[in-house]
Amino acid sequence: MNTMTLAYIAIAVFMLMLIGLFLSVREFLRISDDPSQFVGVKSNQKKSYSDQ
Repeated sequence: MNTMTLAYIAIAVFMLMLIGLFLSVREFLRISDDPSQFVGVKSNQKKSYSDQ
């Protein structure tokens, strides 16, 4: 492989990583806004990760 091919692969991997990071942050913010939107969680029920 030549240098340009490796550079293109590196750029593609970096862009995919940024897209995955953006989607992960968006999903985390959506879930943390109102956890009562999800099945099995009541709005008045306080859940913490230590209880699980």
